[in-house]
Amino acid sequence: MTGVPASSTQEHRASAWRGVLFFLPLVLWSLAVPMCVALVAVVWPAFRREGVVRWVRIWGRVPLALCAVRLEVHGLEHRDRPGPKLILFNHVSLLDLYVLAAICPDRMVALYKRELHRIPGLGLGMRMIGMIPVDRGDLGSAIASIDEAGRRLREEGAACYMAPEGTRSRLGGLQPFKLGAFHLAAQTHIPVVPLVMRGIEEVLPMGSFLVRSGVVRADFLPPIDTTAWERETVRQHARELRELFLEYLPAAPERAAAD
Repeated sequence: MTGVPASSTQEHRASAWRGVLFFLPLVLWSLAVPMCVALVAVVWPAFRREGVVRWVRIWGRVPLALCAVRLEVHGLEHRDRPGPKLILFNHVSLLDLYVLAAICPDRMVALYKRELHRIPGLGLGMRMIGMIPVDRGDLGSAIASIDEAGRRLREEGAACYMAPEGTRSRLGGLQPFKLGAFHLAAQTHIPVVPLVMRGIEEVLPMGSFLVRSGVVRADFLPPIDTTAWERETVRQHARELRELFLEYLPAAPERAAAD
């Protein structure tokens, strides 16, 4: 496997004037479009199958284009391989939502935290287009959500986005992996496709709401066969996959990992 030079995500540093100029329009776009998509999905159920992916990609690409954020995407052949797959990505910031939407597969399911329902339009839109909420405070409910994702992946041949860190990194760097995604992989034996995203923390610095212009690189890595995975070995597989991510990303500070 070929390493990726870190300089590819550091060739730019521009002012945040676009972020200031487009802040309010982007907020309105981010909330209004999911609401409209949700309404269309209610009156036209077939829209979930026939038109939703196009709108999800548009929803992600418009904010990136307005803020002059250029996407460099590699390994699309791994994203587009036939059959169901688990796409596990490193979770950096709220900008992840736009990037993941912009590069989403043709058939997609996403597990998202139920707290997004507090955001007007966004949570409703995600639920109405068939995404699956996860209540991280209720273990039984979270397990049921993961089981539902596994069923849909098998039946629909879809790809599922999951963040094995569980939440975005507060201090930067890759956090320890939680085991939910690995239990799902061991249960279903669906291949895992790692997705490494870099440059997001520089385009949207920690604690800022203003997106800066720049480059974000997304690498879909070759799929990992999970046919031999068992429930008893999920911790080992989680450690192995995190080591793979650490070939591209720094580890989170110990304080962040402990939070």
